Amino acid sequence: MEIPEYIEGIPTQKAKSKERTSLIRDYYAKLWKKLQKARHNNSVFNKYLGVDVFVVEKESDKKTIFAASKNWQSTYAVKHLEEVITHATKIGDGPVYDKPKGNTQKANGYKNIVVLHYAFSNDDIPYLNFFAKLTVGIKADNKHVQYCRNKVEFVQ
Repeated sequence: MEIPEYIEGIPTQKAKSKERTSLIRDYYAKLWKKLQKARHNNSVFNKYLGVDVFVVEKESDKKTIFAASKNWQSTYAVKHLEEVITHATKIGDGPVYDKPKGNTQKANGYKNIVVLHYAFSNDDIPYLNFFAKLTVGIKADNKHVQYCRNKVEFVQ
């Protein structure tokens, strides 16, 4: 099955990263407004962790904008970020929490990191079957912050 040029308004061609970057900024702006209106804070409850995961302006979007614009699946996952945060779970063995890696995670003040996955599934459209990776940073006060929604791993 051939992938169309646009999926839910998202350009699928590799060279269209600038357009996807713009879309991701728009998705975050709309999500912040929606969360402020609905919950009076910028959080989404994650069922697996049993905590609110905050979507923080200039923190959650910064790394995601760069990483998620590289392919349409990542941008698609950002468009559905509320659903991803709500239903993302740990896949595989190993600990749920890990130490921060890299200077950016440390600079954001994360004491721990959680990597969760969300499976997009569509019985009728095979290219809409993939896993989205969600990284959540945990601050010293135990505030969980959506750090990055970046890598896409395909369902085998």
